Amino acid sequence: MRIAAISDIHVRPDGSDTALLQEIRSRVEEIAPDVFVIAGDISDHSRVLSESLALLYIDDIPCLYVAGNHDIWFEDETGLSSLKKYSHLIGEICQRNGFIHLPDQSYLEGDLAFVGSIGWSDYTFRRTDLEIPEEQYETKEHKGAIWYDVFNIDWEFTDREATSLFNRKLEYDLSILPDEVTRVVYVSHHLPFRELTVYKDRLPWDFFSAYMGSTKTGEILLDDERVILSIAGHSHIRNRIEKEHLTAITVPLGYGRPQDNDFTKLAKDAVAEVLVHGRTVETPQFVEGDICEGLPYVR
Repeated sequence: MRIAAISDIHVRPDGSDTALLQEIRSRVEEIAPDVFVIAGDISDHSRVLSESLALLYIDDIPCLYVAGNHDIWFEDETGLSSLKKYSHLIGEICQRNGFIHLPDQSYLEGDLAFVGSIGWSDYTFRRTDLEIPEEQYETKEHKGAIWYDVFNIDWEFTDREATSLFNRKLEYDLSILPDEVTRVVYVSHHLPFRELTVYKDRLPWDFFSAYMGSTKTGEILLDDERVILSIAGHSHIRNRIEKEHLTAITVPLGYGRPQDNDFTKLAKDAVAEVLVHGRTVETPQFVEGDICEGLPYVR
């Protein structure tokens, strides 16, 4: 099986990323995958999410999506809450545009299943040697540096409660897979393994790293030997690791855009090609690191 995967496109709401989306779609078509995966963070605007999925949809292959944290930022102008967006609206938007929202419905192909979740963070990625009080992770502020989910996620769950809920749902989704499923691809936005996170020995970067994911999610994956591949986003630095019986990758694009609006190289670097042969996973020409380094930063 050949998979094309990308995350964290962060589409600008003014329409200026249309050419980028078209270039990403062309790159996916060039790879000619059996499955197309997007691991979250297209837009905090539901309208932009819908329009972007419509542009990215390829009609002859399964197109799979998991929401990212930006996708569920509440919308004042529409009255849409984070919980409503995640539990209802994003699945409806995916369905309207030919995508499957994996947290709502796993995708099965023979003995292979794709299972998905937004994932979440519970501060298990934090650097304890920094001795930052736990209250600062909870308030998402350290010496003036702010993790902006604190202003934009309006559900009442704590981070630990949200992580526990999503992990319990993941365990349930794995438990109800048919007996014929012997291989699983896990797609999430947040990271399941600390080793995928990049620490830079500087603040606030390493403070923000606490919000990248949860080690408890990774434990669930390692406890299920059917899981052979994890695809995630969220961290804007691309990475690949081997962990016991599985391969884990992050496939973000990020906020950078070339000044000349030639998106060919950016799209080629951003869309990862993944080959699955039995239980063997290969990632030919996988680009690691920050592919937006040196490019103008846009939001």
